[in-house]
Amino acid sequence: MEQQQLKKSLNLPQVITLAAGGMIAAWMVEIKYWFELTGTGSFLALIVCAIFVLPLCFIYAEMTTTMPYAGGENIWITNAFGWNAGWLCVWFVLLLYVMAMPTVSFGIAGMVSYLYPVTDVQVKIIAAAILVVWFFLTNYELKFIAKLQSILFWTTLAVSLAASLIFIFSGAWSFENFKSNLMPNGFSGFSAAIALLIMKFIGFDMIPQLSEETTFPKKDMWKAFVGSLGFTVIIYAMAVIGVGGIVSQEWVLQTDIVDPRVADIIDMHWLGVAIVIMGTGTCLTTLSGFWISASRTFFGAAKQGQFTKKLTKLNKHGQPVLANFIVGILSIYFTVFAPSAWVDYIYTIYSVNAGVVYLMVSLAFLRLRQKHPEWERPYKLKAPWFFGTVGVVFCIYVIYVALSAMNMNAWIVLLIYLALGVMFWAYAKIMQKKNPEEWKVIITSPDTEMQAK
Repeated sequence: MEQQQLKKSLNLPQVITLAAGGMIAAWMVEIKYWFELTGTGSFLALIVCAIFVLPLCFIYAEMTTTMPYAGGENIWITNAFGWNAGWLCVWFVLLLYVMAMPTVSFGIAGMVSYLYPVTDVQVKIIAAAILVVWFFLTNYELKFIAKLQSILFWTTLAVSLAASLIFIFSGAWSFENFKSNLMPNGFSGFSAAIALLIMKFIGFDMIPQLSEETTFPKKDMWKAFVGSLGFTVIIYAMAVIGVGGIVSQEWVLQTDIVDPRVADIIDMHWLGVAIVIMGTGTCLTTLSGFWISASRTFFGAAKQGQFTKKLTKLNKHGQPVLANFIVGILSIYFTVFAPSAWVDYIYTIYSVNAGVVYLMVSLAFLRLRQKHPEWERPYKLKAPWFFGTVGVVFCIYVIYVALSAMNMNAWIVLLIYLALGVMFWAYAKIMQKKNPEEWKVIITSPDTEMQAK
């Protein structure tokens, strides 16, 4: 089957907003978990986590410019450590993207319930309907989604920062209150938050998935990573500061949706409504980010014979239609059937997966510097061993903390997912023997792409 190329249509600002939109979710619902970990200290934990994620961003930037192909991490790890390691990476990456979809429904639940009471069933129906609509959107030109995402992102940035500043200067905000909620669980809670809050920065890894579709110079790719990370840190940190000086940790833990309720406390219900409308749009940007990343992950894996090459088929708009369909089915399934307690342990599952994927990327980065020094690197890091070592150490720490924090339900979900992965991996191996043309192994690299041209 002839392999197809994705359509180039995305400029630098669009990539930044797509990636940042994937990272910025409904924090006004999830902020309760942050406060449970370390109170208002979560603003500092977010900043420290971002500082440790920054070296990973630079590693990703070099790897993306070296191998700018859909599939991202899988392509890099396959070139460094082989087909099987790449397949393992794919399975962990898909868990990051597809199984996060229920967080969208819970986010929407918190938003809608502020305006009008809805049942869990109604929330799931609404979320499933949104996913169906989004399926049709993802099968049109990505440039259209990018424009829509840009509108939603800049609206989110403006409304969220304005709300945080209004809270701070409302007269109800006090530094003493903010200080009293600072790190209630001591250093242990703060250090755990540094690792577990990596979930809030999952989204910058969407950029490699879009690299085949970008129009700007490869050497500028690092700007997409740093820009999306920077915007995310600003919005989250300001949100914590804004509410943390008005309400207590106990109040936050007992509240359904934090920011709008804080707006009600200062007699600004209109601001609460604006935050809810903005938050709903934020859920949509997160949804599109995960969806696009998951479909491109399937596309890149299929090109390497890790899944059927039918997943590389593009429609007239240049979109991987079958990959989008599979993502849609999985998204609807997990959104409708995810238990209500999902959000309680998704952080730990997410953090384990992120740690594993980023650890493999950091090791692949170091390995490929030795294995293929001749490959062109439009953006090339100085002191690669420093960045690689920092990435490896931080990822090991994230994995350790996340595994320590996992409860029984989280372990069950993760083990079932890994068992399913073994089955799909075995199926791919069998099909390579039964249908070698359909499942031909082709490791995507600068060398094979040059030969294809």
